[in-house]
Amino acid sequence: MAYHNEQGQVTIDEAAANVDIHRIREGLTKLNEAQKSINQLKTTASSMKGLTGAAIVEQCMRLEKQITDLQDKLNGSIRFIQKTVQKYKEEDQRLANKFRAGGGV
Repeated sequence: MAYHNEQGQVTIDEAAANVDIHRIREGLTKLNEAQKSINQLKTTASSMKGLTGAAIVEQCMRLEKQITDLQDKLNGSIRFIQKTVQKYKEEDQRLANKFRAGGGV
């Protein structure tokens, strides 16, 4: 269902928003898998002797932080999309009630 503003312009399509959320969640699942792999690599590398192991651990920590930051941003995007859809549902309901009451726009 598409939501419209007072000028009748489509402002958000709930189905498209849900598809976007689904895709973001799929991306988050892949990021979680990558994070687990990096954590396993870090654990293995931490038992290595010499500078190579330390360098791998350092890079793993950097990648873990980047993944965490990206996960936070993607979760924020999901919340924003959901909040926006809810806002337009409420606005559509308000306008529908106004029309039913004979008030027009």
